[in-house]
Amino acid sequence: MAIAISAPRTVSRSFAGLAASIGEARAWAAALLPVGCGQASDVALVVSELATNAVLHSASGASGGRYSVQIEVDAAAGSVGVTCIDLGPALVPAARREGEGGRGLALVRELADTYEVRAEPASRTVCCRLGWRTGDDGNRSGSHGCPPGSVTC
Repeated sequence: MAIAISAPRTVSRSFAGLAASIGEARAWAAALLPVGCGQASDVALVVSELATNAVLHSASGASGGRYSVQIEVDAAAGSVGVTCIDLGPALVPAARREGEGGRGLALVRELADTYEVRAEPASRTVCCRLGWRTGDDGNRSGSHGCPPGSVTC
């Protein structure tokens, strides 16, 4: 009798620090998700928000800047890890009109089962994990935290 072992699949990609890359990052991440991932729209939204922050609020948005996104699909656990690494704080904060913005990371925290930010002098890593819904009843497969010291958290 053969035993099937399912290991998490992790894929990373680097993107130009341009507004045009945000949709590209979102579409790339969505294409990595398995059929039936009930959180596909939430994962796409999280990637979009993290990429937007990288472009608008980090040095990644400067000329020649880049950011990377890592997606870890763990079908056995029913979860998706999303990590975005940018080039750290921008020298000049992005200008905002009154009442505009400021809700993206709160939305990410609401959608994710786990959320963590690590700031280094030359980079910032934001990672989260989302469990996906397993049935029509909308119940999640469970809350899946990231193991300490893992690459995705």
